[in-house]
Amino acid sequence: MTIIFSPIPPSKKNSKQIICTQDRPRLISSKAYRAWHDGEMWILKKYKPKKPIEKCEISCEFWFADNRRRDLSNAFESIADILVDAEILKDDDWKTVESILLYAMGIDKKHPRVEVRIEEL
Repeated sequence: MTIIFSPIPPSKKNSKQIICTQDRPRLISSKAYRAWHDGEMWILKKYKPKKPIEKCEISCEFWFADNRRRDLSNAFESIADILVDAEILKDDDWKTVESILLYAMGIDKKHPRVEVRIEEL
């Protein structure tokens, strides 16, 4: 299965916000991440299998809009989390995702994206 995320997802763990609920502070993801997540969930509905994938290998090819420095592992965490939220993967732990390959492919100013390939085992 190949899923293309465009644009590249914002990091889930960077730029967290503190909110107070029931008199106690709580950390939530940034507005940019939440907006990306909500938009992509609609697209991912067409990829949802009958039951979540229980064992797989994942490779991600990143095509960036510019030369800015980025952390591929942070971007992958966002991708893995949304795949679990969309019930495509059972979990993003090591028992479900046996191997992860992350490739920085280069720059594509017109169409920055991540091409995610999931191979069920």
